[in-house]
Amino acid sequence: MNTDDTFVFPTSSGQRRLWLLDQLIPGSPAYHVGWRITLTGTLDRGRLEHALTTAVNRHEALRTTFTATDGVPSQVVTTRADVRLTDLVESEVDTLVRHRFDLATGPLLRAGLAATGPDEHVLVLVVHHAVVDEWSCAILVDELARAYAGEDLPEPAIQYPDYAVWQREQADANAFADAARYWQAELAGIPTVLPLPTDRPRSAAAGHGADLVRDLEPVPDASFGTLLAVYQAMLHRLTGQEEFLIATPVAGRTRPETEHLVGFLANTLALPARIPPGTTFAELAKHTSDAVHGALANQDMPFEELVDLLPAERSRAHAPVAQVMFAVEPAPEPITVDGLTIAPRLLPTGGSKFDLCLTVEPGPDRWLARWNYDTDLFDQSTVEGFADLYAVLCAAVTADPDRPIAELPLRDGTRTVVDTPAAGTVTFDLARFGDAPAVADAHRLLTYRELDENANRLAHLLRANGVGPDVPVALCLERGVPVVTAILAVWRAGGGYLPLDPAWPADRLATMVTDAGCPVLVTHDAAAVALPGERTVINLDTADLAAQPATPPGPTAAPGTVSYLLYTSGSTGTPKGVTVTHGGVQNLLSAMDELLDLRPDDRVASITTPSFDVSTVELLVPLLRGARVTVVPAGEVSDGLRLRQRLIDTGATVVQGTPSAWRMLVTAGGVPAAVRLRISGGEAMTRELADALQSGGARLVDGYGPTETTVYSTAGTVPASPAPVRLGDPVGATTLHVLDPALRPVPDGVLGELYIGGAGVARGYLNRPGLTAAKFLPDPFSTTPGARLYATGDLVRMRSGRLEFLGRADHQVKVRGFRIELGEIESVLREHNLVRDAVVTVWRGSETDVRLVAYVLPGPRLDPNELRPWLSARLPDYLVPNLVMTLDAVPRTPTGKVDRTALPDPVWAPTRTRVVAPRDDVERRLALLWRDVLHLGPAVDLSVHDDFFALGGHSLTATQLLARVRTQLSVNLPLASVFGTPTIAGLGASIARAQAGDRSRTLLDRLDDLSDAEIGKLLAT
Repeated sequence: MNTDDTFVFPTSSGQRRLWLLDQLIPGSPAYHVGWRITLTGTLDRGRLEHALTTAVNRHEALRTTFTATDGVPSQVVTTRADVRLTDLVESEVDTLVRHRFDLATGPLLRAGLAATGPDEHVLVLVVHHAVVDEWSCAILVDELARAYAGEDLPEPAIQYPDYAVWQREQADANAFADAARYWQAELAGIPTVLPLPTDRPRSAAAGHGADLVRDLEPVPDASFGTLLAVYQAMLHRLTGQEEFLIATPVAGRTRPETEHLVGFLANTLALPARIPPGTTFAELAKHTSDAVHGALANQDMPFEELVDLLPAERSRAHAPVAQVMFAVEPAPEPITVDGLTIAPRLLPTGGSKFDLCLTVEPGPDRWLARWNYDTDLFDQSTVEGFADLYAVLCAAVTADPDRPIAELPLRDGTRTVVDTPAAGTVTFDLARFGDAPAVADAHRLLTYRELDENANRLAHLLRANGVGPDVPVALCLERGVPVVTAILAVWRAGGGYLPLDPAWPADRLATMVTDAGCPVLVTHDAAAVALPGERTVINLDTADLAAQPATPPGPTAAPGTVSYLLYTSGSTGTPKGVTVTHGGVQNLLSAMDELLDLRPDDRVASITTPSFDVSTVELLVPLLRGARVTVVPAGEVSDGLRLRQRLIDTGATVVQGTPSAWRMLVTAGGVPAAVRLRISGGEAMTRELADALQSGGARLVDGYGPTETTVYSTAGTVPASPAPVRLGDPVGATTLHVLDPALRPVPDGVLGELYIGGAGVARGYLNRPGLTAAKFLPDPFSTTPGARLYATGDLVRMRSGRLEFLGRADHQVKVRGFRIELGEIESVLREHNLVRDAVVTVWRGSETDVRLVAYVLPGPRLDPNELRPWLSARLPDYLVPNLVMTLDAVPRTPTGKVDRTALPDPVWAPTRTRVVAPRDDVERRLALLWRDVLHLGPAVDLSVHDDFFALGGHSLTATQLLARVRTQLSVNLPLASVFGTPTIAGLGASIARAQAGDRSRTLLDRLDDLSDAEIGKLLAT
């Protein structure tokens, strides 16, 4: 409604978006526009105030506030305003810039003046972005200078409300139809979320911004497209994504009458990056330049309509469509009037509109790169690394634009060559622990003296049967004391052992024994199996070991000879044998002995099968300190309740297991408190599981490493913190390298493949020279002759001095264009109080039909249909499984890892398995409101679990919905509630909680009016 002093107009598309954002995140400084204008010379304060008032009264945008009716905003323009300068000192500038604006009451411009020297002042202007854009700065500064000089300024051709009305008329006339078709075709299929390497997980809270300014070497003849292409190449190398979107601002002043208009005319364009393998920088720059020209030809379509046009996910945790921005803005030139030099520059406002924004500022004397970033996501050191990377890439593409992007160097300098640290050694001097208990199982217990003598006797027998350096001995034994005895005996004889699990299929055992060429088999009656070929069989139940000497047999094996052979699954289905050396095992045991620091009174429970290489840690490291090892029976290892009881009964203080095994214990009642040291390896450790294992002050050690580098290549105590669990320190004489496809080191924060060198690297794959050559490469970083690197195939990045494990390079899960980590989804699922365990897999119906399936071990009363909406409130939509199935038990391999191949096939049904009708009055009334604002006809079966945005809702319809909730249900919900729980069931629960709170407050207010006697009477009834 207009008054004598105000006029009401419709908002522009951009204003509506910023008004909605202010409803979602009230008072965020991310949408403040600040200018620091240095005034050098003699200043007349009165003339300056008059000039400011003149400028403000020339432009209606600067006299605007906002109101809303039924959730629809309008702009309110006052007829006149006077500007008064606030006196500032330098330290108050930041406060002035960050102080929140109230869009409803205004004013949305404030000005302050600080004296910084005898003839120098700083004028600070802060305006809300809903009424200006950065291009308005140049117009305002020019008019301010001319008004200060006393010029008569011509009336503006149009005012901002005229522009808003014109834009609305254009939209109503379908004038953007051609642009809409262009954008739909141009951006089809491109992911709208870019998984940047952040230091912290995303949250739905408002982003806090910071700025980093770095000098940038000028790029000769660089166009906007070239500088943008460098940014695209950088983001591609950081994320591994081949397709993504980058936002870029345009002035939006495409008509002559808007050229000198102050207001929010700027628009945002979404520019696609497409970087398939093999793309050169020149090709990328050409594609980018073409995309820029096409975008500029279709720039009038408001970004807000583009967001609604694309299937972009709505989330409070990130900006829609694009989370990174790029701009090129030449440095503003100073103006001199009446002896006063006016030099403006933009001020940081303490907010961030995007996760990361790079503005390149070419100048006559120097170039600057301005980085604005979300401090909730990034540390300054990380963004400094991004800045270094951008500068290196600028230089690289200038020198060789025809080079493939995958081969561009990512940092300056030459390859660093380092000496490999010396490997540690250990000696199993068992006799020094005498009659202390060494190892036990359900049937027997050996003292250290007995274990020492038994191992020596068997070693002599093995020597007598030809066992020596590089001779493999097959051990087919049930888990228990004999396994420990046999391993020590084989090593003392100088040979290497091949563990065979008698429970494995006979064909697999036959393949392994035949490939290894084992001349000797050590077994016992309980594990008797028929194996092909001829060999000496030593049956521990019948062999006359007492006839052998109890003294050591002589010199031990050389470091380069085989310590054990372990067969791992091959991509062709045929297992491949890894030959691990004695030097590698010595390095492992020495380093783990120092890290674990066990005590003689420790009781170590061995729950890992001997055919899993991590068993060497739990079986053998305790023997270096005189601790006791108890081998848990196989039947109890896979039963959480029985295993927990066994740990209690044996008084276990140290346990090693896979994360799957640890999770089983946690869900079976928790790890017994007496287990002070908890060692994990074999699978990625999640923060959620780490928190559970560190409860009560227990120490958690996490190890990582492939079989090919001797069990653990990294290990360390996991710090108690909310940060993601990262890999530990290199184990002993191990070296770690994060390399690009050209085997060049990548900078911190950049995705790369992990290559491992040092003492733990195995000799290779037995009888597989081609595969060995492909995976075990000459080590260019080592001065040791013959040193090699193992290509793990694992993707990692260095973050704050620690390696972050990101999954397998050869089994990258890619869904809808996103590379994703299944463990992230599993971790969130386990946070649900009715989910005891979870496994997520990828189902592939065809090359283009790829879906996520979640399998959960449910607690009582879990409704699987509620899990997808629950996940939607916590994860991006591309991480929400298409199907949730329940399991009675999670299948596991003999090594305790999740057996994904044994999971049941998904049973596909329609996306919504059932329609849940409104169940109470609140849900019924909400359903009517949904139908109203979403224009859903009676033919639509509306379920209380349907997603508001999936049904066509957007930010503006969400505000309209909440306006109706406010008037019809008398509950005032924030806009964030629709984003957090975009279902009738979720909003209904929020309304019920709010109404219950109102009733409680009403009751308390009534109680305040009662006497003590009246309250006592009420309580008595």
